[in-house]
Amino acid sequence: MAENQLKSLMELFQNKIFRIPDYQRGYAWEKQHLLAFWEDLTNLQSDKVHYTGVITLELVKSDIYNHWEEEGWIISRGYKPYFIVDGQQRLTTTIILLQALLETISEDSLLNFYSKEDIRNMYICQQAANGIKKAYVFGYEKDNPSYEFLKTKIFGDQSSSSQDIETSYTKNLITAKEFFKDRIVNMNTTDKEVLFKKVTLQLQFNVFEIDNQIDVFIAFETMNNRGKPLSNLELLKNRLIYLSTLLDEDDDSKSFLRKDINESWKTIYEYLGKNQENPLDDDVFLKNHWIMYYTYSRDKSDVYADYLLNEQFTANRVLNKKVHMIDIQKYIQSLQQSIKVWYQLHNPNTYHDEAVKKWLYKLKRLSYGAFSPLIMAAILKNDQNDRIVKLLKATERYVFILFRVSFKNSNTGDSHFYREASILYRNQTDIYSVINDINDWTWNHTDIQNFKKQISDNYFKKNNNGYYGWRGLRYFLFEYELYLQEKSGSTVDKIDWTKYEKNSESIEHIYPINGSDSYWKSYFDQFNSQEKMLLVHSLGNLVAISQSKNSSLKNSSFTEKKNPTSSNKGYYNGSYSENEIARNDNWTAEKIINRELELLQFLIDRWKIDTDGMSLQELCFTNDLVRVP
Repeated sequence: MAENQLKSLMELFQNKIFRIPDYQRGYAWEKQHLLAFWEDLTNLQSDKVHYTGVITLELVKSDIYNHWEEEGWIISRGYKPYFIVDGQQRLTTTIILLQALLETISEDSLLNFYSKEDIRNMYICQQAANGIKKAYVFGYEKDNPSYEFLKTKIFGDQSSSSQDIETSYTKNLITAKEFFKDRIVNMNTTDKEVLFKKVTLQLQFNVFEIDNQIDVFIAFETMNNRGKPLSNLELLKNRLIYLSTLLDEDDDSKSFLRKDINESWKTIYEYLGKNQENPLDDDVFLKNHWIMYYTYSRDKSDVYADYLLNEQFTANRVLNKKVHMIDIQKYIQSLQQSIKVWYQLHNPNTYHDEAVKKWLYKLKRLSYGAFSPLIMAAILKNDQNDRIVKLLKATERYVFILFRVSFKNSNTGDSHFYREASILYRNQTDIYSVINDINDWTWNHTDIQNFKKQISDNYFKKNNNGYYGWRGLRYFLFEYELYLQEKSGSTVDKIDWTKYEKNSESIEHIYPINGSDSYWKSYFDQFNSQEKMLLVHSLGNLVAISQSKNSSLKNSSFTEKKNPTSSNKGYYNGSYSENEIARNDNWTAEKIINRELELLQFLIDRWKIDTDGMSLQELCFTNDLVRVP
């Protein structure tokens, strides 16, 4: 290291410009990191300094900055350009805070005798005297997907670019800016001056300038074990860019490959963060792609990362010509194509075919299990939509029957179908063979006897809640709701899954647990406590409701539940399942048993379940154990 000393932000920014290089990840700090940073500032006394951490810099070589279009004029004035190898999260945070502070003061305001223009010129952006040329003192390299976002959404400048890529990283940038503005906007001038002094003078950074003989890519991997850890996807990007410098290729080819890597990661991070309400996890995607692209192994946890970083994409393999440019190109192209499909799997509304969309939604509600890589492979192979639908149907049936009905171990079949994904992706099998294989596994592992045993255990060993404690209940009743809707010919959805799955009161006991109302006593007091428990938690006594009604209906009579006198929240105007219940004049033990038989028949028909010779009556608990006069 050529330099190692403590510096304030003001000292650090003297005659320097900083760029976050393309091998770096984007801005990863989230609210908990911002809160900790703000707490440090708040607690910092006026006569103290705060050690803020390490900043590692690499002086940019002239053969690189000579190609920079915007910064040449400021470099010619004596400014030295640096890459931020380590510490970009801390530096980015301080610059965002200063920008937020600038936006809360008027144009003619002073902070510690510095004008707004002075502060902007020192830390954000400088403009040449002719008003045409502009250079950012701090920012990303152009190949970083956050480059335009930082300029326009954070610094508030205009841009001639039409790029509007938003990722989980850009979301973090805007979150940080809003976080600081919320805390600064109501400060008085004195408090703002105190804050400005703390940020620019009292925060102290341990600054290292990296020696030219140290490999910056290796340094990056070893240094970034502080703060929020790098994801394996972030490490992989750095590794591939590093390997591009080692290839036995001409400089133009290496440059094109580096651009391709950056473009691929732009796309990846765009789609990972495209749904800002539910961003996708970096490493879950990388693992599932690895399962599809390579031959699956489950020898140890995180084996995919070990394989990619320590076995496949290594300097030794490149130097020994076991990894070539075409290998890296094919791999990153596959990643770039796959992330779009991965996004569709988790956001089915974006899929172009309605039938496929319908079954993707079902699997998203239920769980993809081990089938995500396999489905991704099928879609990437551009199989016809009708064949993809058949695959999705077989998959949904497998997951529901094995894990919700037969109660198999959660990893049953994982290794087999992970390997099947790779085989399909490599065109070593076809989708019909895969579908037949899934169906064979389903038939061979269906265990209706275990289903009855597990529900029995719910009644008599575990928690006395029978079907109400069945893990598959919520999905099952929602599917029954969709069945009734389709049967009615209506296109109006009466239950929103996103609310239904999270609401503990979205499943109603028709005959209530505490049926003390005179209505319920007249119909159910003839049964002993065990029989009442069987009836209450019977499948036939449970209904998916369109909104939370338990709080209002509680233990009301069936007549009141159907059509309350005090509100319009009765079964009669609820879900399709509620409408069906509301057609009954009364709700009795016989009605519960008959409805359980109907729902069990739906279960068998909908998922084509092998009952192993068991009759419907034998499968029905209430029919077996409750004596109805």
